[in-house]
Amino acid sequence: ALVFKLAFDLSAPWIEWIELFFDELVTPAVYALLNALGAPPALGRFFAEAVVGGAGFVLTFLPLVYTIYLLITFLELSGYLPRVAFTMDRFTHKLGLQGKSVIPLVMALGCNVPAVLATRTLESFTERLVVASMIPFISCPARLVVFTFFASVFFPDRVHLVVGGLYLLGFTAALLTGLLLKKKLRPVSPPVVIELPPYRLPPLRLLLRVAGAHAKEFVKKAGTVILAASVVVWLLLHLPPGAPPSESLAARTGKLLLPVFKPVGIDDWRATASLVPGFLAREVVLSSMGVLYGVERPEPDEFKPLESLKKLGREFLEAAKRSVLAVFSPKVHALTAEELEGGLREVIKNSFTPAKALSFMVFLLIFTSCAGTYAVMGNELGYRWATGFLLYSFLLAWLLSFIVFRLFS
Repeated sequence: ALVFKLAFDLSAPWIEWIELFFDELVTPAVYALLNALGAPPALGRFFAEAVVGGAGFVLTFLPLVYTIYLLITFLELSGYLPRVAFTMDRFTHKLGLQGKSVIPLVMALGCNVPAVLATRTLESFTERLVVASMIPFISCPARLVVFTFFASVFFPDRVHLVVGGLYLLGFTAALLTGLLLKKKLRPVSPPVVIELPPYRLPPLRLLLRVAGAHAKEFVKKAGTVILAASVVVWLLLHLPPGAPPSESLAARTGKLLLPVFKPVGIDDWRATASLVPGFLAREVVLSSMGVLYGVERPEPDEFKPLESLKKLGREFLEAAKRSVLAVFSPKVHALTAEELEGGLREVIKNSFTPAKALSFMVFLLIFTSCAGTYAVMGNELGYRWATGFLLYSFLLAWLLSFIVFRLFS
């Protein structure tokens, strides 16, 4: 629990600062440069929003990935982690797993990407398959953004119950998947023979080097897939050139998917279309809905480098201050995206019913709609397994959404 809290407290201000860095400096600078070179507006938007925006999205993962690995490495080298593994071993053996498989599952509450990477600590490849296949069902803060938005619109007095119930449903799906894979793969976990080292204070230089190596590997492997996905998502939302959102490729895809989603209550093509860019990241679902539902956004301000640099400098100091102060606060610093203004709330309220909203949230919870998680699972376990799991999670998500929609309609 403490690792989970510290990871968010330390990384959340820096994630926000990286987003601000790209919004205030990098993206406007790319726009200004391309305009100065006489590039067509569409090309400028493509490079600024798809390429640079995609790179910025990859980099926003870094503070969380780095911080979690820094803390996990500290626990491992300090002598604490072996004791956790030993304590939990009796329970996890019922799933054919070792005690230390609990660590990646706990980490999944922070982010599924580093949690899948953390399965490397498991000796058996079969164990890694089972644990990595349980991780994506555990809700991460990216999904929490969407859950909070929908729950506040349709269940304003029961937000905590709805969101808590979704987390519980995710844990249940993870446990059932583990039991299913136990019967199919029959993982055999040997009795735990662990040398419990004395508690010690690991050298800071070693901690930074190990965490840095993990962060570098993430950018190299998963980052390339995420960047490619962001380019594809942008093209889907903006092609054919000059076409309104209702005629974009994303919209056409959404309309094509309607027969699949109608039985679960998702009968608006704009909602199904938002799931397409949602594969990049769950919180992108809201911004995509803003485009597809025609919610107007203000034009970006004129690029003023000096003012942007001053603002970034102030925010850098503020991020450092909040990062330190949050550690001593009992409340976890949640990673939340800015909610769109009332316009989106209004159209969503008119387009969904409470039963449809619940069904939509359940589908987003269970389906592994995250390019980062898919990329890491592919790199760690093979893309054949990752693709098979993607299909399994889709079928399970559809089934549970169907049940929820029928129960609450």
